[in-house]
Amino acid sequence: MQRYVVKVAAWLEIVAGVILVTVPDIACLLVFGAKPESIGRPLAHWVGVALVALGIACLPSKAGESQRSAVLGLFVFNTGTTILFAWVGVVTIHGFALWPVVILHAVIAVALLRQLVS
Repeated sequence: MQRYVVKVAAWLEIVAGVILVTVPDIACLLVFGAKPESIGRPLAHWVGVALVALGIACLPSKAGESQRSAVLGLFVFNTGTTILFAWVGVVTIHGFALWPVVILHAVIAVALLRQLVS
């Protein structure tokens, strides 16, 4: 029963994350009664990426594979953050630390990908 509850909770986080990444206006209207404005839109996308990664990391796995789920969740988070922040840097005004953050998350994603494929 506990494994079923964890699986359902993980998938609900994944679905909520996908909704925030793809249609943040609808999610924010339903939850907060307002559309995300200015920095709210990238933040909603970032929260969505984090929820997808959390859900993946928490999905129950077979014995001995729990670390792989955690690494996969971290990989999804760092890859999604790299893509999102790079997109923000290209299409909007940004702070001076944005590109170093993009590079840091890209390096972490590559290191995690190497861990996943080995």
